[in-house]
Amino acid sequence: MHKVLVVEPSYREHAAVSIRIKYFVEALKNVGLNVGVYDYRLGSKVSRLVKYLFPSVPKDLRKRGQETDIILTSSPPPLLAITVSLLGKKYVIDVRDIWEEYAQQIYPTFLVKKIVSKYFRALIDANAVVVTTDSMAKYYKEKLGIDPLVIPNGTDTGIIRCNKSVSRDPKLMVVLADFNTPYQNLEPLLEAITLVKNVKLLLIGSGKHLSSYLSLAEKLGVADRVKSVGHVPYNELSKYLCEASIGVVGRPFDFNPEYLYTIPTKIYDYLAAGLPVLAYGPQDSEMRKFVENNRVGIYLVEPTLQEISEAVSSLIAKAEDMRSHVLKVAGRYDRKTLGITLADVISKL
Repeated sequence: MHKVLVVEPSYREHAAVSIRIKYFVEALKNVGLNVGVYDYRLGSKVSRLVKYLFPSVPKDLRKRGQETDIILTSSPPPLLAITVSLLGKKYVIDVRDIWEEYAQQIYPTFLVKKIVSKYFRALIDANAVVVTTDSMAKYYKEKLGIDPLVIPNGTDTGIIRCNKSVSRDPKLMVVLADFNTPYQNLEPLLEAITLVKNVKLLLIGSGKHLSSYLSLAEKLGVADRVKSVGHVPYNELSKYLCEASIGVVGRPFDFNPEYLYTIPTKIYDYLAAGLPVLAYGPQDSEMRKFVENNRVGIYLVEPTLQEISEAVSSLIAKAEDMRSHVLKVAGRYDRKTLGITLADVISKL
């Protein structure tokens, strides 16, 4: 029986990585694998930078690595992928985002090049690489000559679920977001709210950029229609999602592989709560394909404020009629089922 060590970052508040790995761990245990979890302490920004430039394996991780057969980690942060590649064991890297693309926008170019060089070597040498969309698989195949396995993101339909008798606010939109990143692009939505009477917006999530959105709502005169509840644990999300009529996802309109090739995990949670999706962002994105091919909402390409306001009114008007279909689509993306695919791959290594 394989012994598998899962290496995850120690910041548990980062839902995207902690939730995805949680279901992978459960799937691995369910097929009888011996699974351990190692919390990698990222440290301060300075110490993290030193680790990127001069990667090494912590003593306790090296010891645990010697006692295991296969190592699983998830990226970003790519530091974990680089680190596990140094252990001399079989390893699998789950890639959730194209970190190297957006890193170029916020970090010095010479640093990104050094880090990406090490990161790409770790991906090339991996026994398996997992990605979340077909476009990501194509991106890494063309870039690195590898053949990633696609395991989509998903939701837990057992946790995110609404009572049939739930009383929704027909005029309430919800945005679930990590406001530590500046990529939510909610400015157009807030401005469009000024054109739609009585519509309200609920913001779920915390982070340093939340205050700027609340300040903009104040400036636009719609603060009385925008409410923030801060960070909400995953197992309590239903309480808020089930109050709403539709879910909204904004992406920057930039031509960037990060925005084009990935699908925000919040979409799957919206669907599990029976929420049709209003999304906007760049053209030809995976998010657009998902929304339109599954008929779960409206996708707008670089819309005007008038187009957003009209889409809000339109989707709210037909939201109730869409709920049963939206819930069926959510069922296809249950994380427990998706985790089985990874368990099969690791079992065969």
